[in-house]
Amino acid sequence: MRSTRALAMLGLVLLAGCRGRDHQAHADSGSPFDRPIAQSWPAVNQWSPRLEQEYADFVATIGAAIEARRCRRLDACLRDPAINLTYEPAVDADLRLRVDCADLPYVLRAYFSFKRRLPFGFVSRTAGQGADPRYALAIEPTRYDAWLAYPTPRALLAGMVGRVHSGMYRIAPAVETSDFYPVAIDRRAVAPGAIYYDPNGHVLVVAQVRPDGVVYLIDGHPDGSLTWKRFGEAFAIGTARLGGGFKRFRPVRVEAERLVQAANAELPWFDPDAQYDPARRLVAGEPVGYHAWVHVTLAEDGVTIDPIAEVRDQVRALCRDLADRAEAVDVAIAAGLAARAHPEAMPDNIYGTDGDWETYSTPSRDARFKAAVRELAGYVRGLPVLARALLAPSLRAVWREEAACQISYLGSTGVAHTLTLDDVLGRLFDLSFDPYHCPELRWGAPAGSPERAACPDDADKLRWYDDEARLRNRIDRDYGVPTPLDGGPEVPPDVDVRRTLAGR
Repeated sequence: MRSTRALAMLGLVLLAGCRGRDHQAHADSGSPFDRPIAQSWPAVNQWSPRLEQEYADFVATIGAAIEARRCRRLDACLRDPAINLTYEPAVDADLRLRVDCADLPYVLRAYFSFKRRLPFGFVSRTAGQGADPRYALAIEPTRYDAWLAYPTPRALLAGMVGRVHSGMYRIAPAVETSDFYPVAIDRRAVAPGAIYYDPNGHVLVVAQVRPDGVVYLIDGHPDGSLTWKRFGEAFAIGTARLGGGFKRFRPVRVEAERLVQAANAELPWFDPDAQYDPARRLVAGEPVGYHAWVHVTLAEDGVTIDPIAEVRDQVRALCRDLADRAEAVDVAIAAGLAARAHPEAMPDNIYGTDGDWETYSTPSRDARFKAAVRELAGYVRGLPVLARALLAPSLRAVWREEAACQISYLGSTGVAHTLTLDDVLGRLFDLSFDPYHCPELRWGAPAGSPERAACPDDADKLRWYDDEARLRNRIDRDYGVPTPLDGGPEVPPDVDVRRTLAGR
């Protein structure tokens, strides 16, 4: 029978950074495989295809709610009985969780395991080459914790969130003591509940794979918010050694009161090479990029990819990303970052850090947005000349209809400014990622404009804005190494898709 204490203990607040370091909160106490089973919850069930499908449905339903903006945080999603397929009033009515990208897959899996009385374990410490475990090489798990080592669900979740970081995903395919394994690009494997690991330090959860092969994912952020992302070139693949790409949780089971991780040979979708071998990325016999190959490979048999529908979907995804950025900037402004003096120095790496910069800055978010713009431009420019000419009227119509999406921000003097996607693309490389800048600079107000004139930033902050120009011109992120102020191109790359789509 479910214990009252175990139910009540899920009502807690969890806080951890997306790329947070391993806090190593517990002392070593030996291998979990040899520990007696505790009563965090009784694991009376074992993972099976049916329960994996139920987990996929659980994640997909949460994803659909995030897409519809019915909930914006994991705890809000789980507190809603219309969203949470495992909802129990005694457990979930007062649930409080704050998670972001590295925590999200673990918390979803652990929570579902608790609800369905399944075994659960996780790598809680790693070792590798490099001082920062998030970006180390040749990573090996050195400690594994299981639900059976914790007295309550609360203790498990708190201990886990204090320990996991994005380095737990950065493990080579041959390592069978990892939590995840790389999969074949197949609709049965890349399904809701799978994850995507970008070796630059970002993790997303697959929530939908459409019939045309487009993948949508749940993205977690340091402020605890969740957003809906279209898979594309904004997310890097890396190499097998870095553990990038689509993965699934490695199933665990209990045998004679011992927790056993499934070996690679037992996993029907395990493929150590498919995602990392360019020779396998063929469409109609022609080599293509990784992201295009995934898109086409995951399309259902008989479903064709319509260029007009593809462009429309990409533009709509940009509109969603723009709205998400507006919310992130508003959070930083509300927290008072723009009113503070600028720090004397930038983080050593603007993409991978901690503290207020990690929570409120947007260099990674902005870089992914620019990468998505670049992908759209590349897709349209890559259409055969004749096809592009024939499609031009339809492409212009799509642009007129979709690029009119708007965001509004409150300027420094209380005046509201409205920007369309078209407007933002015109100032794409002027958008400040620095949370200490005024809202006008965060939105790239043109120099000399009435909009820019309202910015109260002093000479020091304006100097920082000018000095950060080359970093704003970057699209591709680089973690684990310094990002000096001159660490970007002097001139921004040409990704202005408006000239191609709108005939400018």
